[in-house]
Amino acid sequence: TIDRMLGRRFAAMAMATTAEKGFIGPVARNIAAKVSQAFACDVLEVENQSHHHAGHTGNPTGAADAETHFKLKIVSSAFEGKKLIERHRMVNELLKEELDTSVHALTMDLKPTPKH
Repeated sequence: TIDRMLGRRFAAMAMATTAEKGFIGPVARNIAAKVSQAFACDVLEVENQSHHHAGHTGNPTGAADAETHFKLKIVSSAFEGKKLIERHRMVNELLKEELDTSVHALTMDLKPTPKH
């Protein structure tokens, strides 16, 4: 289950995200699972923004359970020493299948883990 794959921290955040940041369905959960496994994230937030794009390409009906537009926030040591364009390419490559099929738009906030 998502709880076991991503740990309780993400499961709790996903529940909050459902109430506060849009519908979290199978596409969002798949994105979260792939990103979590690939990047050992310190912060992982998946926000479904599809409801903001009702009537636009990708969500023409404005369905409440649409999963077409997402905002992704990742903080990970995997991004250390990487330029912003390199970070975006890493995520785009990982999520190629989703971007080629169900995801119409993906906004990304990608940062390396801060050094203390």
